[in-house]
Amino acid sequence: MHLLGIYSNHDLQGSLGRLAKKLAAVRASTAPSRRSVSCRRRPRRPGWVLKAVIQVLTDRGEPMHVKDIHAAVEALVGEPVPSPSVKGALAKNVAGSSRRFVRVARGRYILA
Repeated sequence: MHLLGIYSNHDLQGSLGRLAKKLAAVRASTAPSRRSVSCRRRPRRPGWVLKAVIQVLTDRGEPMHVKDIHAAVEALVGEPVPSPSVKGALAKNVAGSSRRFVRVARGRYILA
C-alpha cells in the first residue's frame, strides 16, 4: 500500500527503517546484554505502611510494642521504613468511626 500526499510521513518511515536495522543488529550481536539500572525507584502507593502494619498484627495475633511492629514491618517489606510512618499509621487509625487498632497500653497495639 502506498501512502499519498499529506497522509504520508517520510520522516517517520525513515526513522522506523533505521530503528528496525539497529534492532536487527542488536539481536544478531554476540555481546553480553547490558543490565538496565534505574536511578529512580518506583514510588509506593499510598497506604502501604498501613497495609504492612495490619499484616504484621494479623500474623502475630497479640498486642505488640511499636518498636517490634516497626522491626516486623521492615522485615516484611525488605527495606528500611521510617519509624514515624509506622507510628503515624497506628496513631491515625486508633480513633474514629473506622478504627483499625486498639491501644492496649502505652506503645502497645492490637487489631480492633
